[in-house]
Amino acid sequence: MDYPKSMPGVGLVNSRFVDENPVTGTPGSLIPAEWGNALTEEILTVIKAAGIEPTEGLNTQLLEAIRSKKLFETPPQFDASQKVATTEFVQRALGSLAGQTNYVGEVSLTAADVGRLSIFTGPSTATLPEWSTVPAGGLISLCASSGGLTVKARTGETLGTSNGASPTSLSFVGGSFVTFRRLLLGGGWGLDAGDGALKYSPVFTASLATAGGYQRLPSGLILQWGLATGGGLSETITYPIAFPNAVLFLSGGDISPGFADLRFSLFRLSQSQFQRFSNMDPGGWNWFAIGF
Repeated sequence: MDYPKSMPGVGLVNSRFVDENPVTGTPGSLIPAEWGNALTEEILTVIKAAGIEPTEGLNTQLLEAIRSKKLFETPPQFDASQKVATTEFVQRALGSLAGQTNYVGEVSLTAADVGRLSIFTGPSTATLPEWSTVPAGGLISLCASSGGLTVKARTGETLGTSNGASPTSLSFVGGSFVTFRRLLLGGGWGLDAGDGALKYSPVFTASLATAGGYQRLPSGLILQWGLATGGGLSETITYPIAFPNAVLFLSGGDISPGFADLRFSLFRLSQSQFQRFSNMDPGGWNWFAIGF
């Protein structure tokens, strides 16, 4: 829509309408029927699109149409076009979680669960949506309100954690909250956030073996322990993982009965090994070390 510049005799001044000036005798601009009808149709088209019946004498219908819900319908989920985004669409895509669904038992989630909070009560199993139905970056938020929660991917799809592991399923204790993200390639889902994701983080890697294990902490501190079976009057022990910088504390204790006179000492050989010396073979004994 524009001023009727191409119509002869309209009388535009500087491409705009002007009033008649009776003092100078300058005529006013004309509004051609074609242009007036076109302008009216432009406005009526907007009003009718909003489902409003045009009524002569009501001068607020265009504003009512622009504000109407029908004229600005919320685009469908995952819409990436250049349509006008309603506040409902923005809230669903970027703001707070768009609703909550409560589940019990074994559940196969769908694309409708993306952007929502799924709460599981009691021991439950959640299978993530089919990868191809969710756009890259789509987030699935899960909460195990009580009981444990096991999360699986669909057959042929993968799970991934920040420590590089690719398990077939992940388990979380009751009270955990986790978020999974649909990865760009490979048919996979990544464990992105939540307190339940901490044990899969590189800063919390661990091996919980009784014979010899370790636990990393975010500060850089490393706890290590082991069960030794004895080896004469001396024995060299290798830590499950080497301490990168230093050993801060090393201790051990006998767990075999009948060794009241047993005396032994531990000597730090390096950041990867230590040695035990004793006045007799201790048999089974535990050790514990702290370092960073």
